[in-house]
This record gives sequence, structure tokens and C-alpha cells, in this order.
Amino acid sequence: MDEAEITLSGARTSEDYRLVLESSLEEYGRLSRMIDSLLFLARAEIAQTCIERSRLDVHGELEAVLAFYEALADDHGVALFCQGEAGLDADPILLRRALSNLLSNALRHTPRGGQIALAVQASDVALEISVADSGCGIAPEHLPKLFDRFYRADAARVHSAEGSGLGLAIVKSIMVLHGGSALIASTPGKGTTVTLRFPAVNAT
Repeated sequence: MDEAEITLSGARTSEDYRLVLESSLEEYGRLSRMIDSLLFLARAEIAQTCIERSRLDVHGELEAVLAFYEALADDHGVALFCQGEAGLDADPILLRRALSNLLSNALRHTPRGGQIALAVQASDVALEISVADSGCGIAPEHLPKLFDRFYRADAARVHSAEGSGLGLAIVKSIMVLHGGSALIASTPGKGTTVTLRFPAVNAT
């Protein structure tokens, strides 16, 4: 608003107006994504919320998400990997949204020459999907709060104009809807791993 008001306060060139419109359009997109995220979180908290589960090949789901981000990863000079096989009863749209949030975040904070690995592992206790990166890592004092809405640590990992502090909160809500949980572990300077843990009853 300040930028628009200053621009309108005096005579400007067409180039000045174009730059302000481009900046405004970028901000509109960010606000739109934030509103969408808030609406998702609000709906997820309704007790009657039901999810549509399907039998999924988890490896295939991981490969699909990686394929979507492959061009961006190549542009950033980051290698993507996928391993493991398992079946899971889950909502495919919500699962891909959770994985996309994690992979997008990992890409923003993994330096050129780094790597991100997606893996699935099933046991008698749970099925776990992990997204591990070789990025800058997160200081220990921030870890307990990272799934809180709007929480953004001061570390470079979460200092991004693209972030709203809602991505991990959405991941947590998706896991709660599936009766599971999301865990995060990180070492500053070495990387971060986020693990999605689903009840074993939904996996094979």
C-alpha cells in the first residue's frame, strides 16, 4: 500500500508504474497463498472433517512430487533422490501437498551442490516418509516451535520472502487428519530431516 501511495503521489513514467504493478502482483500472490493456507488450517480443525483415502504406492507418489520439482532443483544445482517401497492408505492430494511443502522448503535452503533425499520405510509400528536435505540446518531452540503457525526462526533457513510461516503447520494438520504425526530433526550446518509418521494399520 505504501509503495502504491508513493507512486500515485506524483507524476511517474510508464516504467515506474510497470514496476509497481509487478511488485503488487507478487504480493497479491503471496497473500492469496496465505489466505488459502489459513482456510485449509481452519477446515482441518473441524472435528467432522473427513479425508478420502486411497491405496497408494508411496514410491510412485514420491517420484511424482520429485518430477514436479525437478526443473527447479536443476536450476538450483540440487540433486534429488528417492528410495523405498511401501503401500499406504492416505488421501493422495493431501499427501502430495505435505510432501510439496517440505520439498519446496528444502529447496529454498539447500545450497548449490547439495542434495535432498525422499525415502519411505515401513515397520510393524509405523510407516515413515522422510525428506532429508543437506542445507544450512536449524538451531535446536527453534525446533519445538517450527510446526506452530506463523513461527519463523531468525535462521537463514526460514528467512524467505516466499514463506508465511504456515507450511509446516499445514504439514502437521495433514498428518493429524491421517492419525499420524510429523517430526523434525536438524543439525546446524549439516541439514534437516522431516519425518511423516503414519500408523502401521494404514500401511503395508
